[in-house]
Amino acid sequence: MPTSKEELLRRGLKPHDIQHNQHRRAEWQHYGDCGLYMVTLCIDGRHPLFGHLEGNIKAKRGTADFPHIVLSPLGRTILEEELPKISRLYPQIEMWQASIMPDHIHLLLYIREPLPQGKHLGHIISSFKGGCSRAWWAQTATAVVPAPAVVPAPAAVPVASATVKHPALFEAGYHDRIIKRPGMLDNIKRYMADNPLRALMRRQLPHLMERRLHLRIGTHEYAAFGALFLLKRAEKEQVFYHRRDKDTGIPTELTEGYKRQKEHQLAEARTGVVLVSPGISKGESLVIDAAIDEGLSVIHLQKKPIERYWKPELRRFQACARGALLILSPWGLDEEIMGTAPKGTGTPSDYARFHHLNDLAAEICNTTDATLLMQ
Repeated sequence: MPTSKEELLRRGLKPHDIQHNQHRRAEWQHYGDCGLYMVTLCIDGRHPLFGHLEGNIKAKRGTADFPHIVLSPLGRTILEEELPKISRLYPQIEMWQASIMPDHIHLLLYIREPLPQGKHLGHIISSFKGGCSRAWWAQTATAVVPAPAVVPAPAAVPVASATVKHPALFEAGYHDRIIKRPGMLDNIKRYMADNPLRALMRRQLPHLMERRLHLRIGTHEYAAFGALFLLKRAEKEQVFYHRRDKDTGIPTELTEGYKRQKEHQLAEARTGVVLVSPGISKGESLVIDAAIDEGLSVIHLQKKPIERYWKPELRRFQACARGALLILSPWGLDEEIMGTAPKGTGTPSDYARFHHLNDLAAEICNTTDATLLMQ
């Protein structure tokens, strides 16, 4: 069934547009209490004001040629002057790590003691953004306009600098991620440290890191990230397993039949067959994870939208860099499911999404056609 915006609107359904999701907050979190956060701030318009990237993605880690940022004067000021101010002004906060990229900043902040009464993370970030903005304005201030030829009257009052409207350095708001467990912390640290590497990989391997916000595959529409050429492979096989064996009721991944089929599918993938699946059930995820770890070709469907600045976590990113992974996110997933369900059934269940995504996987296995609808 087509899932274009026009078709959804004709059916009285509101499609989910691709949106930048940088401003969500956890309503249950008290941001003035102790906590560990990764905070992301983006330059308004994504202009590379903080520096530029240099290096080679094939260089060894720790060498001078390994991907890194060369900071601009503004970037150096932020690193050397603005970031240290956070802990000076708020000794309850420790800066565990900072990653400055040309057009955004990641901060790993630990609030080790409750902040002063009435203060929370938002106040700290607002103050930091203000300091960075003032540094930018000071560095980009133009020369004073020369006095006019006619000498002004003695009583003339110069225009106050407060009346000058400065442009915004950062986008409004910020994105925070609450870090709850050690494994997540380790992943975040690696993610921040490898930011320059991933950015240069996207630049130096464009055919493996393609991003397409709207394309049609078969009769459905998707956003995509990764190795689009995998769609052209004629041999594709769906990985589809229910959570439980229909005959015995035990988890599918514990059955002997599953173990044999898993090995068969991985053996097929080693010959060049592309495995296609959302990897939702345990049986599906075990096959897809094994394939990704082995460097085999996978088309992975996900319900999470792929928007302009979205990128996968490190493991899937590295698979894309090897040319072994394409990630697809269907447009209007929930709306299409609801369009075929009885009225009044509410939000689609995970079970409905499980089956619908697997229906899409089956269609992808049977087509090699893809039409770009929007860059």
